Amino acid sequence: MTKNNDSKPDPAPTEPTSVSTTEPTATASLPTAHGTPPSGSHHKSNVSRYISLGLLIAIILIFVFLFYEVMAKFLVPLFLAALLVVVFRPLHRWILDKCGGRETLGALATTAAIMLTVLVPICLLLVLAAAEGRAAFRQFNTAQIYDGIKTVRTSLKLDLPNTVQVIENELQMAQEAIGPGPERKAEHERLLNDVYESAKLISEEKSLTWDQLPAPSQSATNVQPPSTPWAKFTKSVKDARIKHASMEWAVSESEKVRLKQKEDMHNYQMLLNQASEQFSEFRPQLLGGKTKAAIVDLVNPSDDDTKQYIENGTAFLKENLVGFSRTGASFLGSLLLGTAIMTIGLYFFLLDGPKMLQSFMGLSPIDDEHEKELANEFARVSRAVVVATLLSALVQGLLAGIGFYFVGLNSIFLLTVLSAVLAMVPFVGAAAVWIPCCLYLFFFQNNMPAAIGLAIYGVAIISMADNVIKPYVLHGQSNLHPLLALLSVLGGVATLGPIGILIGPMVVAFLQTLLKILQREMRDFDQMPGVAQLAPATASQTPLASDGTARALETPKETE
Repeated sequence: MTKNNDSKPDPAPTEPTSVSTTEPTATASLPTAHGTPPSGSHHKSNVSRYISLGLLIAIILIFVFLFYEVMAKFLVPLFLAALLVVVFRPLHRWILDKCGGRETLGALATTAAIMLTVLVPICLLLVLAAAEGRAAFRQFNTAQIYDGIKTVRTSLKLDLPNTVQVIENELQMAQEAIGPGPERKAEHERLLNDVYESAKLISEEKSLTWDQLPAPSQSATNVQPPSTPWAKFTKSVKDARIKHASMEWAVSESEKVRLKQKEDMHNYQMLLNQASEQFSEFRPQLLGGKTKAAIVDLVNPSDDDTKQYIENGTAFLKENLVGFSRTGASFLGSLLLGTAIMTIGLYFFLLDGPKMLQSFMGLSPIDDEHEKELANEFARVSRAVVVATLLSALVQGLLAGIGFYFVGLNSIFLLTVLSAVLAMVPFVGAAAVWIPCCLYLFFFQNNMPAAIGLAIYGVAIISMADNVIKPYVLHGQSNLHPLLALLSVLGGVATLGPIGILIGPMVVAFLQTLLKILQREMRDFDQMPGVAQLAPATASQTPLASDGTARALETPKETE
């Protein structure tokens, strides 16, 4: 087809106004040579919208923070309610079908069924365990506990030797009972003889050098000075016996005799003090070192120390009884309030859960498909975590109960329930039950084979069950690697406490799902047609003339 070229103006480069005369609206939005838009009102409008959007986001963030502060105490009960909805969703569907599709009645019936299923067995187990624990507590008395402590102390070879007790007690009594009189003389003679006999037994038992103490009438002359604490102690005992035999003990009215007697009593007191100090210096060596001596002193309190401990404990309980009562009442109140919030949240989540989820998805800027994927991942992971935790606790409790039965322990039901409950607490587990049972069998019942057997069974069977069941269930139902599943549980508990058992694996699963979504989005973005050529095409679309005005692109006209 032949077109008439004379009918169109010559597109000479010297006519820059050809575009503005034909399309005046096109040049209004094009930038100038200096890069600034010619329309200032449009630029101001964009700036105002950006400022308004920034203020809106800031206000939203402030109210999100306030909302979190208001709802922080109820997040755990609401989270548990959402978890129960996910776990018991098949039950709710069945009940809703039996109720003829009436949502209110179905939600109410499901809530009641869940509470009965969860709370009633827990309360029953606690009551039975408490009754068995009360019966076990009645079997113990103070004398039995004290005898058990003595048995443990003897088994560990931490008893304080009787000779050490005699020397310390007799020297202390001698220091406190100094004074003139025949009765005092006889008493001190008995005390020093007891110290002498005990020291002799120690020297024979420990193969220590023992110089035969001279008779009280003899004098210690030409004797080498002692070089060890034991030698210093025996030297002081020797000098004290000599001083005891040589000094005047009878009461006299003579001033001169009384002065001499007072001086002798003072020197005798100094010898007793030296003997006591030197024996205290030798005592750690006798008991096996400073560390063991400290342990022996700790587990062998004197009668006065025991009395002081009891008085201090009683005073502490009296002072803090009100605080303990308040803490217990506060915990009980928080527990009841949390249970009520969880029950109410469970009902409304069952009734309006889908509507709430749809409302949230409408407000969220994320694509609906991604939000549905995250919701499905929450349901899958939460169900897997609950099943893994409960199954592991149940198996460990049953295994522990079997072990307790075969070693002959009493209160098996109580110990089994405690094992199952503590098995749900990481870093504690059922070991918090079977380890004390092993110690009880070893020290209190002197049943070493049963104690060793229960210890091996606990390490190899009871505690290892948790490391097998949880990773297997989590890996099978939540697509988490077994190592990652185990670390997510441990890390969640270390960071968030007991609730981290549930939240830890969910965080890891959500991160894994988000990374998969991001990977798909990046792959789809790279496959979009024309993305790579978008920038060059836009840059070459509106060339500029030398005077800064835009030129229209014209292609050469074909002629026939």
